[in-house]
Amino acid sequence: MHSKITASKGESNKALTNCSANSEIQYNGKCDHDSDSKGGFFADQFENMANYRAHYEWTGPEIWQQSKGTLHAFVAAAGTGGTIAGVSRYLKEKNTNIKCFLMDPPGSGLFNKVTRGVMYTKEEAEGKRLKNPFDTITEGIGINRVTKNFMMAELDGAYRGTDREAVEMSRFLLKNDGLFVGSSSAMNCVGAVRVAQDLGPGHTIVTILCDSGMRHLSKFFNDQYLANHGLTPTATGLEFLD
Repeated sequence: MHSKITASKGESNKALTNCSANSEIQYNGKCDHDSDSKGGFFADQFENMANYRAHYEWTGPEIWQQSKGTLHAFVAAAGTGGTIAGVSRYLKEKNTNIKCFLMDPPGSGLFNKVTRGVMYTKEEAEGKRLKNPFDTITEGIGINRVTKNFMMAELDGAYRGTDREAVEMSRFLLKNDGLFVGSSSAMNCVGAVRVAQDLGPGHTIVTILCDSGMRHLSKFFNDQYLANHGLTPTATGLEFLD
């Protein structure tokens, strides 16, 4: 199991067979094989366009209806890309003036793809990067390839967040709003504040709270882990986003 993933999510893997990525019994290969069998189905959430369509047909309309069409911007991070693609495309079709932004965590190449048209800068070329692409405390968001789902997104720009911002935001939400969110939701809220800062007062910003802190206890909400990585939260408000 990669060090990026919390230990609690990998406990079941201890009972499983270790095999190479090219093995027929490796989970991707096994899914491909079984999906060809009668009654088999490989969801493939990264490339299956049903992911995008679900958010285009349901999440986007829900946001539009609940906001009564008064929102000015939508911002979210991307993993599979289905949420940001489906929601952004739907909202843009309803009102082209609505701004849609990506919020990207450390190690992900999507920020550069959106803002520069490439997945990495020359400073991040092979042999020059100082950090592992997955050297981030966030989970479930960020990727270094463009999925079929993400290709459907209609974006006006992108923001890049940090691990510290995500940690601090999660504690701010817990203390001030009673929301116990995970790293993806925290990063999304960092993005919402960034957009609000740029657009100014009087604008309605929408994001997605997509994960609970219950799945992030061994890292994101582990005091010792945070201390070991210099991420102990210290902010009393939102000054970490000044």
